[in-house]
Amino acid sequence: MGRVDFNGRSYILNGEPVTIAGGTLQFFRVPAETWKDRLFKMKEAGLNTVDTYVAWNWHEPERGSFDFTGDTHPQRNLEGFLELAQEMGFYVIIRPGPYICGEWRNGGIPDWLIKEHPEILAKGPDGPLPADIYYPPITYLHPTYLEAVEEWYNAVFPVIKRFLYTNGGPIISVSIDDEPSYWETIFQPFLTDYNDPVVRPGGLWEKWLGENFELEVLRRRYKGNFHDYSEIRPPRSFSEPLPKLLDWHHFKIWMTNEYVRWIYERMERAFDVPISILDPYLLQLAWKHFFNYMRKHNLKVHVWTEFWYSFYRSFDFKEDRLGHVYYKTGVYRYHVKKAGTPPLSIETQVSLAHTIEPDEAELLYGLLPPLGIPNINYYLFVGGENPKGYESHNGVTWDVYSPVGLDGEERPHFGTIKAISEFLTNAEGVAEAELRPKVAVALYEPYEPVSLWAYDGLEESSDLNEYLLGERGLFTLLAMSNTPVDVIDLEDATLEEFLSYDQVWVYSLDFMSRTVQDKLVEFVSKGGNLVVLPMLPRYDENMEPYSALADFLGVEVEEAKARRNPRLIQFLSVSAEGIDRMLVRNTVRGVRGGEPIAFMGEKPVGALVRKGSGSAIVLGFRLQYYTSHHDLHRKFIWKLKELQGVKENFEVTNPDMIVLPMEGDGYAYLAVMNPRGHQVKGRLRYRGIEIPCLMDAIELKKRGVLFLPVGIKPGDVEVVYSTATLVKRDGDVLKFRNHLSGVSEVAIKGVKSVRAKCGEIIDELEENGVLTVLVEHPCEHFEIELI
Repeated sequence: MGRVDFNGRSYILNGEPVTIAGGTLQFFRVPAETWKDRLFKMKEAGLNTVDTYVAWNWHEPERGSFDFTGDTHPQRNLEGFLELAQEMGFYVIIRPGPYICGEWRNGGIPDWLIKEHPEILAKGPDGPLPADIYYPPITYLHPTYLEAVEEWYNAVFPVIKRFLYTNGGPIISVSIDDEPSYWETIFQPFLTDYNDPVVRPGGLWEKWLGENFELEVLRRRYKGNFHDYSEIRPPRSFSEPLPKLLDWHHFKIWMTNEYVRWIYERMERAFDVPISILDPYLLQLAWKHFFNYMRKHNLKVHVWTEFWYSFYRSFDFKEDRLGHVYYKTGVYRYHVKKAGTPPLSIETQVSLAHTIEPDEAELLYGLLPPLGIPNINYYLFVGGENPKGYESHNGVTWDVYSPVGLDGEERPHFGTIKAISEFLTNAEGVAEAELRPKVAVALYEPYEPVSLWAYDGLEESSDLNEYLLGERGLFTLLAMSNTPVDVIDLEDATLEEFLSYDQVWVYSLDFMSRTVQDKLVEFVSKGGNLVVLPMLPRYDENMEPYSALADFLGVEVEEAKARRNPRLIQFLSVSAEGIDRMLVRNTVRGVRGGEPIAFMGEKPVGALVRKGSGSAIVLGFRLQYYTSHHDLHRKFIWKLKELQGVKENFEVTNPDMIVLPMEGDGYAYLAVMNPRGHQVKGRLRYRGIEIPCLMDAIELKKRGVLFLPVGIKPGDVEVVYSTATLVKRDGDVLKFRNHLSGVSEVAIKGVKSVRAKCGEIIDELEENGVLTVLVEHPCEHFEIELI
């Protein structure tokens, strides 16, 4: 028998912390006679965990006829697969749905259920959705659907229970559904769900309104003279008031939460291992609603995330994707840290692209640990094939450049995964090390759906992907400006949380709630440093005039409608002290009040306001990342940090060498990356330590990531620093990896002499008890033997 515990970074199995290095092998797509070989290859890649779905429609092809032992098809032998995984020393994460997505027929929902009960399908405002879509969305809370799910669980749960880690088996977590988002129709304001249980008089919509709003509030909010909740029908077009559209969106989120709660209660009764879920809603800012709901109802759900950057084309992950990873991991860190559960990316892309270049794959995988996710599962690790009748939009073969192909072939990024896994599961203290940014971006959740809908009723452009989150967004600019950032929620974060940062950025559209505006006023008045762009809010959450933040700052931002047609959006030149002709996109608004710091011609378009010990920078334009002239924008970021006294605890001589410090108690791993691909050379200073000493500079010959140890103590010696990744200590041997340069520098305290293996010491220096050696190594791995 075993025990599964956890802390805020790792799973603890029988008292031992374990970093998850996992891969997805969907046994129902892989010939049973090859399972052992594929698992052996996963072991070779340094993986310790297998993740798999259990497809409802595969194991119950006809109502009431279940097969978990392979009687009707060898690939239905769930029990045999779990026995083999345990025999080969793997932990298992299992995902029994009911909905699995998985590019699988109906996402796992049985055809017989849909044919017998079409009423469970979600509806649009005009009735049923097309019958031939590949993932038919379900009305989650439909009682007929929940009855069928209960029957499925009654059959599959006893199998899972026998294989729990706590019962001597390999399963360490059971997952709820998959990406519950009405199959992404939650992104669209009016596509779902208008099914009868939702919209009928006395139905779920009416119930939700009554539990959350007084009628008087709704009269003001929706601009109507309502006498009863039944008079308030769900919105069906953008002609409805924006607050009503937002409430309809949040109501659908609530229905999803209620559904997850229903599933969780059944799993909690059956299982004594952690219950998990992947990415509720597929909406990052909306995660706040899930975490708040969990706390309210005491649901101990482990929330996991995912990273996808290409589907059915070549893998494309270069520096312009950094911003989205900084953003998504920032939102995730914010919530998971408060929940106290281990952060895990359960679907880290290693497939669904016709080629995946190892260097770009490494950039993605290497970014996740310093950005707060030391536990990584690679999806889809082993390629497979869809059994006849279970194809979806992906056709027959489901092997789109998986690290291990359908035929057992290892693709080039197999080695990348092996190297990352070896480091994460062996390096001293890496799981506990954390990013501790001095800068935060505070985001307002109602802007997320407004952006998704391309809502055009505001003065400012609601295209947050273009200006904030995407390839040319502000987050990418901050990343390429060597500015590590946290992401905090404007509504939920406390004043103390705001004040814990040296600088807080806020991206503002026309409206922002009164509570949030008042909080920002208090933040500045109590010594906080705020940057707000590209306007100041003029309205509150009910779209009624409210401008407390602008009034407090004494700043007026010019009214100007942003353009939406890309062919008509101009580039304008903005200047600042030491920065000439910085091109910015779309509308630039004049800023009156405060000390002017940025200009378009003679017109001030940015200002600094000091309020006691606090300050605010107001910009009337957007800051974005453009590869053609990004240096000017980076200089402007550095200028704004300087104006508000923000100083990082590291410095680099080459700004194209991006650094993310992972800090522990008295030690650190510096994730040093080359995201652009050309050769980068530079020196690094971290907390007073100059790196390197014997070499002129750290060299990064190509795209990739190194994890440089600083103050790591593997046993009785201290690695003061190294320009190579310290993988682990094995007896008297320190094992390093540097695939970005053929020369590495290692500084060690507590040893008089060392010998190099797989390399040659070409220079050395002993000073103040520290022995520094320069090692030339023909291969990416080399060793230092302590003598």
